[in-house]
Amino acid sequence: MKNKLLYFGLIIGISVGAFLLSADKVDVCHVPPGNPENAHTINIARVAAYVHITLHEGDTMGACGSNEEPEK
Repeated sequence: MKNKLLYFGLIIGISVGAFLLSADKVDVCHVPPGNPENAHTINIARVAAYVHITLHEGDTMGACGSNEEPEK
């Protein structure tokens, strides 16, 4: 019985986590290291965007080449 509850909790946790990560997405201008000519827009979860920008120097919030104010 204890294992069934553990598995149930794990399934619920994964489901909720997947929903939260996919529910709120933003555009990020991704500039590949060493290949700035290949900059392209990616659409990722807001939570992942902050981590991505921190780890990838040159990446910015918002679509590549857009003059719009980036989302906050």
